[in-house]
Amino acid sequence: TSMSGSGAGFSFGGAPAASSGFSFGGGSTAPAPFGGGGSTAPAPFGGDGSTAPAPFGGGGAPFGGGVFGGSSSASTPAPAAGGFVPSAGGGGGGFSMPAASGGGFTFGGGGGGAPAPAFGAANSGVFKLENVSLLKEGDAAPIVAALQRGGISRLVLRGAPVDYDENPTMRAAGAAELVEALRSAAGQLREVVFEGHRFEQPDIVASLLGPFHGSTALEVLDFTNSSLGPEGAPVEVGSCEKLRELKLEDCELGGDGCEAVARALSGLTSLEVLDLRNNDMDDSAECVALLAEALRGNARLKKVALDEDLDVEALREALREAGVEAALHLGEDDDEDDDDEE
Repeated sequence: TSMSGSGAGFSFGGAPAASSGFSFGGGSTAPAPFGGGGSTAPAPFGGDGSTAPAPFGGGGAPFGGGVFGGSSSASTPAPAAGGFVPSAGGGGGGFSMPAASGGGFTFGGGGGGAPAPAFGAANSGVFKLENVSLLKEGDAAPIVAALQRGGISRLVLRGAPVDYDENPTMRAAGAAELVEALRSAAGQLREVVFEGHRFEQPDIVASLLGPFHGSTALEVLDFTNSSLGPEGAPVEVGSCEKLRELKLEDCELGGDGCEAVARALSGLTSLEVLDLRNNDMDDSAECVALLAEALRGNARLKKVALDEDLDVEALREALREAGVEAALHLGEDDDEDDDDEE
């Protein structure tokens, strides 16, 4: 047995191989290509010999229009009876369902259409940053940049874990740039979380809330576990007519700070959640009485959280009159709200 090659392909026997393909056996003439039957070329795999079969998932044009994912002079075939084709356009990304019947999907955007949204675009309205420490000029740069780009409706800034009594997470110099950015973004922000912060001076809190005075957008304000103190009570919230949730648990407000908050909430009928636990109210009957008056008639209340050692009968009666006595929660909860929706 001899083996010879010419161009591409192999032959076994006496004759050289054809320019392509495999052949077996000898003879004076080149054998027919494997699978053929003489002078005529065999039909393509899956075809009937007369016309070339349609490309995978396509309708007559080469798969992908010539180059995978690229464009060509011919129009991109529509998916037929399932399968998929790459989009002919050069821009965009992601997946898009074809308009033609038969199912399937295409990769890439249309030739002139807008690009598909980037992965995670559904959360583009949220900016969340952990371990925040704003002590000097420039520290707020990433937060400022995000707010200046726009489109932020939920701002979550959690303070760095520092020594509670000695080291602040915010000083006036570090917070100044943030305050200016909040002025331009306040009309879009619906939820603002300053959780776990230590403010060097109480007037920093007033500066941060100044841009929200009279806001018709702000719905949720959360200072949980932040060192507000009596002088840092966020009384500016009284002008936010759409405020639904005010979370001030463990903010060192004391009786005076809680009373200031209660006065600020008077007439705020949009309020649904108020948390004043762990603020050393020392059984402040005056604060409870002020809360009862501020919340009287508000049938939208879902949760009013206070310490369990307080005498809350006046408040309970006010809530009962509004038909929302069940909104009163005393002591710690087993079903804390989940902050991480992104």
